[in-house]
Amino acid sequence: MEVNKADREYARFKLAQAREALNDAQGLLADNAELSYVVNSLYYAFYYPALALLHAKGIPLAMQSVSIALFEGEFVKTGMIDQRFFHALRRLFELKPKCSTPQLHMVSRPEVETLLAEASGFIDTVERVVGDR
Repeated sequence: MEVNKADREYARFKLAQAREALNDAQGLLADNAELSYVVNSLYYAFYYPALALLHAKGIPLAMQSVSIALFEGEFVKTGMIDQRFFHALRRLFELKPKCSTPQLHMVSRPEVETLLAEASGFIDTVERVVGDR
């Protein structure tokens, strides 16, 4: 995918935010924090790279649910991004509002650990797609 210099800079910024969110999630998990806090940080580790791709393609950013749907149509259904990354993003999007309730029994530590591993791979993939690697 061809990305101009300004869009590449924006992508770098969003990818740095994603790495920071991923580091936060890893630290929270290592400190045995509540999974709701980990899920919240982990969500942004997936969401920011999706925004970087949409912006690089000239797609205006919208509400989170709309941006995620646009990301699926533009990058997942076309085969540019692996479906497993989209499924992880959707799962975290579904979990995020539930994190604010006292009952976060919908996610387990092993699932969060799997999502953490996927986040790193997703960020790396987006860096390659926008030509930042």
